[in-house]
Amino acid sequence: MPSRYRVEYQLKSHRKDELIEWIKGLLAVPFVLHSSSDSDDARQLIRQRYAEIFTAVESLVDEQFEIGQQMHLPDQDFHRERTRLTQLVPSVGPFFTRLPLEKSFYLEDRKRAISSRTMVAPSFNDIRHILNSAQILQMRQFNDVKLVTFDGDVTLYEDGGSLTESSKVVPFLLDLLRNGICVGIVTAAGYDEAQKYMERLFGFIVALEEDSTISPELKENLAVLGGESNYLFRYNAKLGELVSIPLESWIRSPMREWSESDMTETLDLAESLLRGFRTALNLPEESTIIRKPRAVGIVPGNRWNPETKRTNRIKMEREQLEEMVLTLQHRIENFAPARRIQFSCFDGGSDVWCDIGGKDLGVAALQNYFCPENPIKPHQTLHIGDQFAPMGSANDFKARLSGCTVWISSPQETVEVLRCLTTGFDHYTRSSSVIPIAVATTDSCYQ
Repeated sequence: MPSRYRVEYQLKSHRKDELIEWIKGLLAVPFVLHSSSDSDDARQLIRQRYAEIFTAVESLVDEQFEIGQQMHLPDQDFHRERTRLTQLVPSVGPFFTRLPLEKSFYLEDRKRAISSRTMVAPSFNDIRHILNSAQILQMRQFNDVKLVTFDGDVTLYEDGGSLTESSKVVPFLLDLLRNGICVGIVTAAGYDEAQKYMERLFGFIVALEEDSTISPELKENLAVLGGESNYLFRYNAKLGELVSIPLESWIRSPMREWSESDMTETLDLAESLLRGFRTALNLPEESTIIRKPRAVGIVPGNRWNPETKRTNRIKMEREQLEEMVLTLQHRIENFAPARRIQFSCFDGGSDVWCDIGGKDLGVAALQNYFCPENPIKPHQTLHIGDQFAPMGSANDFKARLSGCTVWISSPQETVEVLRCLTTGFDHYTRSSSVIPIAVATTDSCYQ
């Protein structure tokens, strides 16, 4: 049986993606009408019906993409009035690429046997995989990827872990650099010194330094942008390590116009709210509030267990984490100084943070930093992360505003995404390995 958390998670509106839920509803109709038999004819019929739905959605995406190409992103009112898809899914935004959804459905159906199921309708994950594969297929077709960015925890390494020399993702990161693709790690980890990031990426840094097949110029296409969009470090091939890049050499609008007082007051309010939560939500007394120059958060503490004679990390309840992050978001977005800047509220599964900035600004900063004369375009950018819930608890969500995105749930899936991006889908249509996840959206839309 599913856990209580798993059941309740599916019932929370702030955890649902409207586009996926809408497609799920479309597919429920042919499932009910045509899946009562497991004969070959019945399977062929329902496969055809599913494909027809994805063909129709693909045409709506095409219209959305074409309209988006004719205007600037901020002109949302015109955009929403002119597309059929925005009438059907109001939260959907412009697309950075087309999506070959019919082709992707057949690809995933061969792998997952979606149309062969008679008792389980197409699920959220089925649809997500189809959207994901469509994004990768499109990006491979044009072979125009110039920047791939990554979240850290749960994307490149396990939560709280680091990249070791034996990490399976390391060869793929090296391969991206070897082929002239810029690699950026855009993480919420807000360290203002390079050493902290070097420790988390140690295995990758060592492998990069020792790889003689990558030129020094290409090695320096590695950068880390920490604290969402606050601290930039770039790999220096001569030193074999990350070095800090002065703020004035990479910061861009709108961050350049933000006042220190607005940022400080926003963090002051967030810190005050977090202190109130400790009492109101009966949080463990070991929980600790941490204030940084551009962020404030609450993290679980440690408690000595006399029975095991070990110090164990205290866990906060999922409901407590979500109450804190949603309340923070609501209260701060109505705070005048916060309206003049940008901030991100999210929970990392065990803690809650409010950061100045956002990953959309971080990705955009790298697009301009690597190519200042001709900035990398959103359709040439792929961001890979695990935090893409529609609101509140996901700081990767904003990256959808600056490029195509990939929604993964483990470092193993990151490996599969990179394998499909670099070598194609042949290997996983013949195997039972993890399916790649590649969702790209803006305001809950898929690029």
